[in-house]
Amino acid sequence: MANDDAAGAPGTSEDEQSEFPAPVWRRGEPNVAGATHVGVVREVNQDAFGRFDDPDRGEILLVVADGLGGHRGGEVASRMAVERIGEAVLAGDGDGPSRLERGVRLANDAILDASREDLTLDGMGTTIVCLLLAEDGPSTVAHVGDSRLYRLRGKGIDCLTEDHSLVATLVREGVLAPEAARDDPRRNQILRALGVREDVEVDLAAVALEPGDGYLLCSDGLHGMIEDEEIATVVQAVARPETAVEHLIEAANAAGGNDNVTCVLAKVPAPMSEPGLLDKASALFESARSNRKRRSSGAAEDG
Repeated sequence: MANDDAAGAPGTSEDEQSEFPAPVWRRGEPNVAGATHVGVVREVNQDAFGRFDDPDRGEILLVVADGLGGHRGGEVASRMAVERIGEAVLAGDGDGPSRLERGVRLANDAILDASREDLTLDGMGTTIVCLLLAEDGPSTVAHVGDSRLYRLRGKGIDCLTEDHSLVATLVREGVLAPEAARDDPRRNQILRALGVREDVEVDLAAVALEPGDGYLLCSDGLHGMIEDEEIATVVQAVARPETAVEHLIEAANAAGGNDNVTCVLAKVPAPMSEPGLLDKASALFESARSNRKRRSSGAAEDG
């Protein structure tokens, strides 16, 4: 089953948000929400996001794409990437990482073909970051470009992807100081993207989920506007992913909103470790069920 609630409503300033109802897993399923916004400066939203569910495999695929290359081109490329990757991962054979990498490569081919067939789309491309959540583990992240995956564990935040950009490369090589990277005029120069070359290089890595973790996929409209520590503070301040992504977008726009901003957040539930908490929850459930039965019986007698 595909649950592709993607994205940006081009030309609007309103949020596009999805709560992604499931369930897909037998137990401990992450609570997922996503949202995108055109930002304060741009007129068109070139970001896209989506979720694709495979109950038979116990997998949930999350995708965020940030389009490049003209208003229409970037919008088309990001949407194509989300759809093609989702279709390939759901319908493909093999293990999760193989299907995910194949899906990214198929999306790259589709974007290239479309740009060659339609001159108005010439030069379009997109970044991509995908998280394949697997109930039986391990999960997998795949990315191309500078859209990111963050892990929020405890009070900390770690970026699990490396930006494929000129500025990020200069920082890693020690040529540019990290504090100078945010204001560097070359920060938007991407070294890898889908739809640019026939042979795309895809970064893949295993991700080990732990109860209580949060996983945030986002475009550079978020991490380019606010620091990682602020992202962590916003996410950790609220329990609901729907509220967290809304507050993240508000923070990015308050910081200038220079780009489209998209966030998809998956929170892995923590176990009920407090003594007696599970018993209290069960008692509350039974009480609610008994109340419904009494109301139903009373209605029948009144009739």
